[in-house]
Amino acid sequence: MRERTPLPVPLWSPSASPDGKVSRATGGRVRVLTGDDTRALHKLLDADPVGNTSVAAALQQRGTAAVGKGRQSALLLGIDAAEPHSGADRRLISACWLGSNIIPVGADPTTAKQFGRAARALRRRVSSIYGRSEAVLALFEATGWSNHREVRAHQPLMVMYQEPEMRPLPGVRPSKPEEFSAVEQACAAMFTEELGFSPYDHGASQYRDRIRGLIQAGHSLIAVDPESRQITFKAEFGSVTEQAVQVQGVWVNPLWRGRGMAAPGMAAVVNYGLRLAPRVSLYVNGYNTPAIRAYERVGFQHAGAYSTVLF
Repeated sequence: MRERTPLPVPLWSPSASPDGKVSRATGGRVRVLTGDDTRALHKLLDADPVGNTSVAAALQQRGTAAVGKGRQSALLLGIDAAEPHSGADRRLISACWLGSNIIPVGADPTTAKQFGRAARALRRRVSSIYGRSEAVLALFEATGWSNHREVRAHQPLMVMYQEPEMRPLPGVRPSKPEEFSAVEQACAAMFTEELGFSPYDHGASQYRDRIRGLIQAGHSLIAVDPESRQITFKAEFGSVTEQAVQVQGVWVNPLWRGRGMAAPGMAAVVNYGLRLAPRVSLYVNGYNTPAIRAYERVGFQHAGAYSTVLF
């Protein structure tokens, strides 16, 4: 059998309707979801509120499973159960968010491969694929895309349901609109250190709008040194639903590292997060042993693993 040559992630290719491309690429197994699928999609997301926080938050904001407005708007793909279903809703067994990121939902390796074939056929340029490990790695393999920056195959997913016993870091609080410039600098420093490239490479205005939105929503938390007025610690709630909060962007200013701030800072973040939802989760690179140990000291429990493919 002739081996298939890997392909780069394509530039976006316009198509009046993605339905035909998806159906042909998957033999009719995958379809583009519509507004009528919203209720069924909510049920699927509710089966794994910790693993599905990002997509659940996006669906909550959009209010519908239908394709968004605009040529490059995100869409949702779905696979139905093979057996007939007598209920009012189709029984979705898995789904996939496809926008600037690709996020499989409730997918096993077999269904994830179908989503990978659909993503390849739709020819959308993406910045990452992330989510539960088995699904992400199978989906990525099925795309055949080769020009990825990095595959982070093991990222422990961790969760807390109760306030930490550890004393929280004093002074952690929501950032203020007038602190935008300092928060932006801290976020950009963390992003560059974590991913190895600037967040502005993918659009400066979009990145700044994202930070402003987090500040306005009260989802950006910081601690500030009273003397220098520098941000010493920060974190954000990247996704928030009624069932779970997912923390992102945890960062300690290099000038304050080695002082034991990470764990107490996260204790404060968890306390804030539990005011918004009954679960606070995060995922962390498997090689970052100090961070994992710090989260375990706070009280985070392991809840499986994520993988991320960066482009």
